[in-house]
Amino acid sequence: MKASALLICLSVLLPLTATAQSLSDYQWKARLILVFTPDISDPLFVEQYGLLQQAAEELEERMIKIMLITPDGEHENTGIFLGESASRYFYDHFSAEPYQMELILVGLDSYEKYRARNTVTPPSVLLNLIDSMPMRQQEIQQGYNNKSQINQTESVLPTETGGGY
Repeated sequence: MKASALLICLSVLLPLTATAQSLSDYQWKARLILVFTPDISDPLFVEQYGLLQQAAEELEERMIKIMLITPDGEHENTGIFLGESASRYFYDHFSAEPYQMELILVGLDSYEKYRARNTVTPPSVLLNLIDSMPMRQQEIQQGYNNKSQINQTESVLPTETGGGY
């Protein structure tokens, strides 16, 4: 697949991506999936990002933002990848290697929770890990960002029957 065609495909998914300059911009607001790639045509990156696209609804429910990062901030003019200074910050902060694809899950507390190198991680692995975290368990119990909880409360509301009330 040509790089330009890939950029067009990725641009459709702009709402999934984040453009913060540092971790503090998202601390206690969002979980992050950082996807470091040496090149946007890297087959592992293409497959990984495709899987994340397919899980967009589940990721959004868990307050996850995706950041796509290249070593030198290449492709920042697309609005999809982080720019040069932000890319450098994240590469340095997480000691990511510029020649390999890495996926890092960052929790609400801005600490690394999971890392995979040169492999594709199924979204179910990330979702299960997040769902096992104490803060996510609390969100589920409180019905916060949990569509199943919201739907349950809507279904128990009384309905007007028109018969003698």
